[in-house]
Amino acid sequence: MPDEAQTPTYNLRVYLIGAVLVALLGLLVLRLWYVQVREGSKHVQEITRESVRPLTLNAVRGRLIAADGTVLVDNDCRYDLVFHVSEMRQPGMRRNTVSYIIRQSLDLARLLGRDAPVNQKMVEQHLRAGPARPMTVFENLSPAEVAKVMELVPPVPGVEVTTQAVRRYLEPALAPHVLGWVGRDRPEKTEELDQYGAAYIAFEMRGRGGLEMQYDDVLAGEGGHKLVLVDPVGYVRREIGVSREPVDGRDLLLTLEPKAQAAANHALVGHVGAMVVLEVDSGAVLAMTSSPSFSLDDLTLDNYHFGELDQQEGKPMLNRAISERYAPGSIVKPLIALAALECGAISPGTTYTCDGAYSEHKLHIRCASRWGHGTLDLLGAIKFSCNPYFISAGVKTGLDNIQPILAASGIGRRPRIDLPNADGGVFPSRDLARKLRGSDQPWGLADTALISIGQGLSALTPLQAAVYTAALANGGLVYRPFLVRSVLNPDGKVWRNTAPVVEHRLPVTPEHLAVVRQGMFEVVNGERGSGERARTDVIRLAGKTGSAEVTPRNGPKTKNTWFIAFGPFAQPRYACAMVIEEGDSGGRTCAPLVRQFFEEWLGRPETTE
Repeated sequence: MPDEAQTPTYNLRVYLIGAVLVALLGLLVLRLWYVQVREGSKHVQEITRESVRPLTLNAVRGRLIAADGTVLVDNDCRYDLVFHVSEMRQPGMRRNTVSYIIRQSLDLARLLGRDAPVNQKMVEQHLRAGPARPMTVFENLSPAEVAKVMELVPPVPGVEVTTQAVRRYLEPALAPHVLGWVGRDRPEKTEELDQYGAAYIAFEMRGRGGLEMQYDDVLAGEGGHKLVLVDPVGYVRREIGVSREPVDGRDLLLTLEPKAQAAANHALVGHVGAMVVLEVDSGAVLAMTSSPSFSLDDLTLDNYHFGELDQQEGKPMLNRAISERYAPGSIVKPLIALAALECGAISPGTTYTCDGAYSEHKLHIRCASRWGHGTLDLLGAIKFSCNPYFISAGVKTGLDNIQPILAASGIGRRPRIDLPNADGGVFPSRDLARKLRGSDQPWGLADTALISIGQGLSALTPLQAAVYTAALANGGLVYRPFLVRSVLNPDGKVWRNTAPVVEHRLPVTPEHLAVVRQGMFEVVNGERGSGERARTDVIRLAGKTGSAEVTPRNGPKTKNTWFIAFGPFAQPRYACAMVIEEGDSGGRTCAPLVRQFFEEWLGRPETTE
């Protein structure tokens, strides 16, 4: 029993401890009242908001349709086996769930006769990043594999066979560079993505090349989303409903003619090069091919083998028709002739005696004909592609008078075609010479001589060559090339049409243009014309051959060979340009292939003259 003298002190301590406890309890009660009563409604709203998540619903991607109505790119269903990890959770720590998921995947792999699909790192990554999303375990199940999964008794909780939208290429090798390809990617950053995070945002099909990339927003449509209730860890408890329905993408009606495209592909088999065919009165691209090529079926949706294909010999992924620069060689001579005629440097009757080389002004540049062409007027010079004649005409004309027609024709300007990665070529100029060689080696007479025969400081793409060939055919109008004629709503109604656009006019008179056109007619149809091997009964062509020397860093010199043409001559409808790398000459290499193309494509006697 405590001493009576110590009792007051003892009681005081008890009272103080009790008071402190009561005060603390009072503060706790007051805090609970503040949180639960004063701000209770606010917390209820936050908890509700944090528990509801949107899962994105992807729209159906639009189709690509050829000019004749043939569907070239459509959508198909792929069967995938997925795990809903919310339904596969195991008691205890997360590693128990990871181990269970791996065991189930191994059992299914043995059932399907496939390799083990997932590992511990992949499962843990999925549980951290997106437990609300299904985890894809097996892709592209065959009907037999789907049947095996469906026959599981008892079924494995959380395992489901789902359908996945994929691109279906009905003609996968017809025009892969033009059509393009797709891949999986996260959707663009949105308010929902900021609010809820990437764990609840499904990957979308996005364009990675060609028209699929150029028109990605049009083709993709607008995704929707459904609302799900999740627990604090992020696992889905149940679906609440669809808050926004997806809007399907629009279709593209193309200008491509499948028969023309196939004929162009056949013409380039075994060659490295490209071909472009245009409507002369609109700029519509009827065919565009690059060789060597590839098949769109070689590219997977989730991991396309761009690097692997691009490193193959000949770079099959490169679209040479719009992205590769070539010296034009003699196909530039019709433009040089027009520039010379317009400034008065020559007339149609101006003659020049070719003895096999141009040897004036301390220059010595050989002609393709070793023994020369003799005395020629302008028509003869175009017909036989005489280098000395055009060097003489170009030197008299001068760079300042040549540049306007080259600029109007599109050389040096990136074409505004509806494809990505179109190159603008090289425009010859004094600034370019100074940039490449320094101020101590300015533009000289030799530079003017070389560009007059398509060598030296100038380059273009096959598309640019086809564009100005169409202008020579239609009277001088330089149209913007295009590949999409119409954009269609999902119900098939026209949403937008593409109107032809005249970007420039060649600064020439009809009389001078008629002379050059007649010279190009003689190239194909005249006796011993340089392009006579393009002559065919199917269509009366006018054209121009070309060959440009290429000096690689390592190895012997080679030639890039050309042929441009338009027809029918009297009422032109089509213009084309073809280039073949390491060819013999434009007349011997390209001209026969252009004839082959038109005969395969049109396959009927010419009726329009």
